[in-house]
Amino acid sequence: MFTTRFLHVLLLASLAVAWVDLDPALIPPLDEPLEVYSLGDPSFLPHEWLEGIVGNVGNGVKFTKRDDDSSKFYAYHGDELVGFVDKNTGETRVYPDYTKIPAAQNPIDIKHALEIFEHGKDGFPADDTHLELIKGASLVGSTVNDTPYNGNLSRRWNDEEPDSIYLTNGLFQRSIECGGKKFPVCGPGSRASFGVGAENKIFSLSYRWKPAKKSGKKVKANPPEKVAQAIKKALEGKGRVKVKHVDTCFYDSGAQYIQPVYRVIAEGSPEDKDDNATGRNEILRFFPIGDEPAENVLPGGASLEEQPPAEPKDKEHAKAVRSPRPNYFEARASLNERVAKFTVTVGRYVTREDNDEAEFLANANGFWNNLASSTTINFVNSQYYWAYPWLYGSSASSFVNNVNIALTESHGVPHEFSTWKNFVGIPDAVRIPSDLPAEGYGPGKNNLGHLAYWIINACQVIPARIDFPSSPTPLREAFDPWWPVFQGGMHAVLGWRTKPFFADNVAVNTAKRIAGDNPAGVASAWLDAAHNDPVYANKMTYGEKTYGRAAVIYPCGRGSDKVTQVENLGEPTCLVMQYWNND
Repeated sequence: MFTTRFLHVLLLASLAVAWVDLDPALIPPLDEPLEVYSLGDPSFLPHEWLEGIVGNVGNGVKFTKRDDDSSKFYAYHGDELVGFVDKNTGETRVYPDYTKIPAAQNPIDIKHALEIFEHGKDGFPADDTHLELIKGASLVGSTVNDTPYNGNLSRRWNDEEPDSIYLTNGLFQRSIECGGKKFPVCGPGSRASFGVGAENKIFSLSYRWKPAKKSGKKVKANPPEKVAQAIKKALEGKGRVKVKHVDTCFYDSGAQYIQPVYRVIAEGSPEDKDDNATGRNEILRFFPIGDEPAENVLPGGASLEEQPPAEPKDKEHAKAVRSPRPNYFEARASLNERVAKFTVTVGRYVTREDNDEAEFLANANGFWNNLASSTTINFVNSQYYWAYPWLYGSSASSFVNNVNIALTESHGVPHEFSTWKNFVGIPDAVRIPSDLPAEGYGPGKNNLGHLAYWIINACQVIPARIDFPSSPTPLREAFDPWWPVFQGGMHAVLGWRTKPFFADNVAVNTAKRIAGDNPAGVASAWLDAAHNDPVYANKMTYGEKTYGRAAVIYPCGRGSDKVTQVENLGEPTCLVMQYWNND
């Protein structure tokens, strides 16, 4: 059963000022009732073909059945899980280590690689929908050698050399034609994405499919004014909101139906509008077009029942913060468990007094819940605080740099994020690297720090070379801020180069992958979770904006590091950035 936060009505709405700007003319007219489609039994990809795909991930890799789960077949490359097939739902995944995929030396031809598939054949049974193969995002990477902190070396910039391309995704986009109009299928149900790499080999895939037939039911759209009222009511309590775009798509729940909905993209900002806002919060919602939806697409929102962050002690008393080391009694009580499991300390830091507080907390709590469910790693909930700049800067040794993995939940702009609402500027923003410790994050030369992995779940904080189109030195613009951060010997920083939506579950699903029985590398898990999240899987764009494009940066040769690898890497002499481009 799919769980989403697509249509969450904030539970704290009554406490906030409401201001929603929506021009009813944005709502597309639907003069005729639209069909509802019934979903059939799950479809499956050909087994022999799948065996060849997992063979591209590693020699000799095959799907095998585990004794503890009769419905799934799994594929392992060594001790790492790289794929599965669910014989009940048809869901199929192949996820390699994205940081080890070889760069393509020649153009990638997705049509040639996927020519086996046609509508009406294996994997895509004939039905009442339409199918089109389109080009999706490519996984791209840049590498820069030498560090600016070694007097004997200087970085060698070559902005003329193009980035490497590792994968280009081929997406099978589903659509429905009604009354001479073509509507895309949206939602979490239909998913068919294939990552094609060097020599046109397929290295990754995400697939879940059911044929759809007309049900005989039709839905009549409400008048635009009534639709506008419903949208405004749902967006109240999120500060100043301006609806930018409304279109019609057919929402595939993955359960019983595909039904027509309005897809709404809006931007939110604080009630007290200020030029220092980091940008606008990106809001994605889906609304039934009529009064009687065929299936409930309005799930409950983020839970507020879990414990919220604590208020950290002020920076003068930062040393009083609890050490990640267990005390004597904790150590005695968990001795056997600690012998068998590696301990990883966790810190979570959430921006304060924000209109989207419930969504930030849902991400932070879901992230921890998935880590805590691990049966192989002893994750310790060391810190969970409302954020302040000094947690990242002057007192980082007691806070952010005193845990092994840190999650930042905030708003952002390139190389900067907020700690209060979505405002930047002194004293509430954190600028990278100027507001961070001069010695960087990680153990450092004196082995006093601990941070190995930093997830910055905020808009645009890790821009890539392509995000500086007017700069004569775009590679330098992208990499320069990160050299000081890695100076202390940390392993990876993960985040976004574009704006994401709150509706995604990327941080939560990343935690699941890195905490599993056969954990994935941290950087690869983030890239995979971002690309295959249902919010972004069907090439989510609006106008010239592209949403949900993730980026990671790590020292050369360390892209595959798992969350239990927290050793001091020392000052890097080479950094790699990998990211999903705008295609």
